Amino acid sequence: MASSSVKITPNYQGLVDRKTTSNYEKLLMDMAALGNLHPIRFFSIKYQVLPCVMTANICAYRQNNNITPAIAHTTRQYKVNLNDTISNTYYIHEKKISYYTDIYIDLGDFVSVYLSGGHTYESELDNPLDLKPDLDEKVFFCINTITVYHVPQTAEQARTILDQLCRFKLFPITETSLQMVCYNPQSGFYTSSILIKRPLIKDLRLNYGDGFLEVHEKLLKRLCEADSTGITFLHGPPGTGKTYYIRYLINEVKEKSLIYVPPDLVTEMTKPGFLPFLMQYPNSILIIEDAENIILNRKDSINPNQAVSNLLNLSDGLLGDAMHQQIITTFNCEIKGIDPALLREGRLLVEHKFDKLSAENARRLSTELGIDGADQIQSSMSLSEIYAKKTSSI
Repeated sequence: MASSSVKITPNYQGLVDRKTTSNYEKLLMDMAALGNLHPIRFFSIKYQVLPCVMTANICAYRQNNNITPAIAHTTRQYKVNLNDTISNTYYIHEKKISYYTDIYIDLGDFVSVYLSGGHTYESELDNPLDLKPDLDEKVFFCINTITVYHVPQTAEQARTILDQLCRFKLFPITETSLQMVCYNPQSGFYTSSILIKRPLIKDLRLNYGDGFLEVHEKLLKRLCEADSTGITFLHGPPGTGKTYYIRYLINEVKEKSLIYVPPDLVTEMTKPGFLPFLMQYPNSILIIEDAENIILNRKDSINPNQAVSNLLNLSDGLLGDAMHQQIITTFNCEIKGIDPALLREGRLLVEHKFDKLSAENARRLSTELGIDGADQIQSSMSLSEIYAKKTSSI
């Protein structure tokens, strides 16, 4: 019987004539015979209205011990008894295990939850909340989609439930291949392939501030352009997330080779054999970490740095026109110390300074990461400080 705590107006367009659902038992038997769950039918039979629908579909969610109790815990006004839910399960005879493929949960007061797309996940996963696996060390029972059915008067409750359940997410770990530059005095420069895991950044704005998404989209668009050149400067104090972002960025680039110059080889870029070596990798992206020593103003140096000339030629000179290489550099010093020729309009793609997150953004990210005491943060914090708190709380 529908709860009386929520009142539906008589002119609500979703109202269902009771005569259309008089054959209630037959309808349930028909659905059971088909082996399918029909949440809209269940909802309309009980409440005599057609529901509004709110859906989230992001990768994988835990389906067992963390999903359903969360409904009762976070909304407090609901109690969930799994014995009163309707569900489909899949049984794997060889492994003697079963898991939900679909679960329909009626919470009362014109709100129901439908969890669908159940499956097992055995690959390595990013697990931001450190959820315990269901089997062995890394087998999780997951669902793909969460749908909340409601009426206009209960939209806020539905949104709260969906927001809370969406925290219990797992993310597949992806990797991209990076060609790391190596140097041997006898044979010269060569590359060695390494795999870089995509870091768990669910929202760039949480990690780098509200305005950073536009910076990322602009940079990614330019990097994905064929036959393009230019240089990008990513700078800021240590611990503000430059390398973390680079790891994320290179997993977004799909069509180009990525050439990585590690910090201990940056000064080797002045050697005569470096440019001929790079000519083997046209239309690629060159990533140079800790590049201070090769990008500082040549006027401030007793011995002008040949590496600056190399970068100028690669980013906008004749060599750049032939090779179409883009360059990303990271460094800790102030942008005012950089050689002005590298900052010229047309040569510079993106320049961005990474800094500490404001207290508000630090609280938001800490809350998302499940760090205790997130609401007590009152001062700006660097990414490294925030993630150190997460590690220490595990």
